[in-house]
Amino acid sequence: MANEYPLGIILHNPTTNLGFDMSFDSSMLHILTSDFNDKLIGGTIRHIQQVDAHTVIIKISGRTSTQFLFLSAHSTNARVHFTNQPPKGQKQSHFANFLIKHLVHGEITQIEQIGWDRILKITINPFVEILKGTPKSLIIELMGKHSNIVLVEEDSQQILESIKHIDDTMSRFRLVLPGEVYKLPPQQEKLDPIQVNQHEFITAFQDQPDINWRTIMNVIDGINPTLAKEILFRTGTGKALEQLWHIFQEIRAYFNPDQAVPQVAINPQNPQDVLGVSILPLTQIENSEIKNFDTLSLALDFFHAMVATREMIQSQRYTLNQVLTKRHDAIERKLVSLRHDLKNADQAEQYRIKGELLMANLHQVEPGQKRVMAQNYYDSDLKTVPIDLDPQVSPSHNAQQYFRKYNKAKRGRSVINQLIADNEAEIEVLDHYHLGLKSSQTLDDLLSLRSEFEKKGWISNKAKRRNDSQTTSTFRKYTSPDGFQIYVGRNSAENDLLLRRVAKSQDMWLHARQIHGSHVIIRNPEKKPGIPMPTLLQAAQLAAVFSKAKHSNHVPVDYTWAKHVVKRRGIGFVHYTHQKTLNVEPKISQMEVKSLDTHDIKSN
Repeated sequence: MANEYPLGIILHNPTTNLGFDMSFDSSMLHILTSDFNDKLIGGTIRHIQQVDAHTVIIKISGRTSTQFLFLSAHSTNARVHFTNQPPKGQKQSHFANFLIKHLVHGEITQIEQIGWDRILKITINPFVEILKGTPKSLIIELMGKHSNIVLVEEDSQQILESIKHIDDTMSRFRLVLPGEVYKLPPQQEKLDPIQVNQHEFITAFQDQPDINWRTIMNVIDGINPTLAKEILFRTGTGKALEQLWHIFQEIRAYFNPDQAVPQVAINPQNPQDVLGVSILPLTQIENSEIKNFDTLSLALDFFHAMVATREMIQSQRYTLNQVLTKRHDAIERKLVSLRHDLKNADQAEQYRIKGELLMANLHQVEPGQKRVMAQNYYDSDLKTVPIDLDPQVSPSHNAQQYFRKYNKAKRGRSVINQLIADNEAEIEVLDHYHLGLKSSQTLDDLLSLRSEFEKKGWISNKAKRRNDSQTTSTFRKYTSPDGFQIYVGRNSAENDLLLRRVAKSQDMWLHARQIHGSHVIIRNPEKKPGIPMPTLLQAAQLAAVFSKAKHSNHVPVDYTWAKHVVKRRGIGFVHYTHQKTLNVEPKISQMEVKSLDTHDIKSN
């Protein structure tokens, strides 16, 4: 309920529609700019690669280490931050080649945020062997659908190139084209969140008859919906403007890079569902799991990687559902046709009777006649039945046509019944896969389902071959409380790969004793003489869980050093010695788990 204050202000507390604004905001850019200045000033640009139509990654040799700077002009996920995922492979693009020509080997001399806008300006002195080069500015505009990455000549402010071209058909106010003079987007008159004092703050809000989160955004620069809602949520109702000012001071303290607390909120019901990223603890969000990060770049990198995975899950789910629905509809149409054919086949006896009645009444049929009425001596009441004729052929030929229909229908009835049974069985299979699709939560689950569809010929595998290195994961990977990495094969091929490509002689190998199941490897890169028992027990439990005996109360699991395991002919077959045995209950203890992709395999 709104409350009136002595100053006549109505303050609305956002008790509904709470949540993160997933867009990149000015306060985040403010914090990142400080980090960029610490690590990139004086750094040298080594390589530039365009990942897709709106994303560029720049490799920079900084003061202490090599950094990968991620720049995105995506319409909904525009952002800039360091990334730990360098681009894979090489993609040719005009924009990246243009940037390489002008910026590679250049030195970064200045990085600044333009006011409190979501605009980052990186000034580079290009590398020139003889003469001094003209400084260039790489300007990253992070403004939703208007996001862009623009290369500008610093002295003349002439646009050299941009990742998106904006002509007069797209905007009447601001052109972004090579040769045009670069102009900043229109600036908004708002209060500086760092410089504003209490008097200015209260005066600005005294003129507002109604204060809600949108009002705060419109008055204070650098405030996004989430921060505005957080200010109101912490303020509560029944408070004066002085309290609103006090809460605002609490919030803006996190704008200091040394005070920021980068974190990602995760849905506890679904660990793969990230709710949003923030620079401070949000009291407005309840019942969420919070994952803290040392830097905002790490938080953003994690968040958007999870968002990309979620989008891939949604895309795969939609595709597979379309495949099942399309096939289900096609089979239903086929069943309608088959049941119609069966109905015709059930008329086989009628065809025979009409043929025989027509043969018995040939003397009554006139040439060109289309129908004849004949007494049905197979009927106890001796009713007359109509017999349709083809006027183009003789009466005897008409009779032969009825006999042919009879023979065809008689032969086809058993075939049609079998086809109907086969298609009804496939409907049952499709219903089973529909249930499986609904219960599939992870990308691995969906890709496994897609693989089954490909094997059945329900879906093309061209896309899978094209994206295999990017979308498929290989082993399950766990981290024990003792810090050991545990790898678990998913199938025979992966078990074989674990032994041939991953396991070293000092690693520990585990397998359910004389039971089909996954190979499990405990990595031991430090070559320790023994593996701690808690880690051994957890690895043994994993070997039991991913075996044919997973429903048993206790499962014997053999373990030995990988150097005592010898690969035999055939996928998944091994011979091992010096083993010991643990009897464990099949279960997965609380361990950190993530997928291990092929890049991880090669690096190991």
